[in-house]
This record gives sequence, C-alpha cells and structure tokens, in this order.
Amino acid sequence: MNKAVLLTLLLMVTLPLCAQSDAYLHYSQDPNLDVAFFEKLRIDDTTTVDVTIIIAKDSATWAWMIEEFKLSKEHDLAMSKQLQQKPNAISTRLVQKNDPSQRATKLIPGEFDFETISFFYRRINIYHITDQQQFHVLLGFIVKNLTKNRK
Repeated sequence: MNKAVLLTLLLMVTLPLCAQSDAYLHYSQDPNLDVAFFEKLRIDDTTTVDVTIIIAKDSATWAWMIEEFKLSKEHDLAMSKQLQQKPNAISTRLVQKNDPSQRATKLIPGEFDFETISFFYRRINIYHITDQQQFHVLLGFIVKNLTKNRK
C-alpha cells in the first residue's frame, strides 16, 4: 500500500470529525455573519451542551436576522424598553431543532433547542438540548449569570 494512502487512512481513523450543527452549516456560509459551533460547552461539573453562536457583523445584517428568525415582536419589545442598550438583556425562546427560526410547538425533550437573543450584541445563541436535565441546568446557569451581572 502506498505510504500516502496509509497515512491518509491513519489520519482519518485517529482525528475526530469536526462536529457541526445544522444551524452552523446553514448560516456559516453568509459572509455578513460570524458563526461558531462549540461542542460540549461546560455548563457545570457534569453537564455540557453543544451551542451555535450567530453574530451579525452590521446593523443591516441584524435587521435581516430579525426577519429570518421571526423576532419582530421581541425586537419591538426590546426597543420599547430600551433593552437594545443594555448588554445583559436577553430574550429567550424554545425553537424547533431542525429550524431555529421557528418556535417549538412540542416540548418533547430532545426535540427542541433553547435560544437566547442579545439585541445589544446582535447575537443569537442556539443551545442544542438533548434531554430535560440538560435544559434545567442550562436555565439555572443563565438565570444565575443574569442575576449576578445585575448586582
């Protein structure tokens, strides 16, 4: 067997495949967005969650994201309460696993994701939830950090 072929096969077996979410694959192609995928982001000592982060590079792209993710109600509320000027203010919602622009209609563990939206940073975090325990730990983590940052 050719040494190059053998080396290629060895690398394919030993290197882990890069994990990616459907949201990452869909939005990472847009040059106006910064998109990242973090596999097994540690929430506490025993809980990890995969997360996709999407950030608009400019206000025009953010306006497009508001339409794309159907966030007009949340955006209007943020504008009316001037939450777009507060770095710690976020909006949250449950979304369909296969389409993060659609609200979840069934709350079956493993069939929805959790989204946080920051109007200040023009950022959407999509937490890819796989079970109920992971969801509860993530909610506690977010509430704890928001409470700590308000003091």
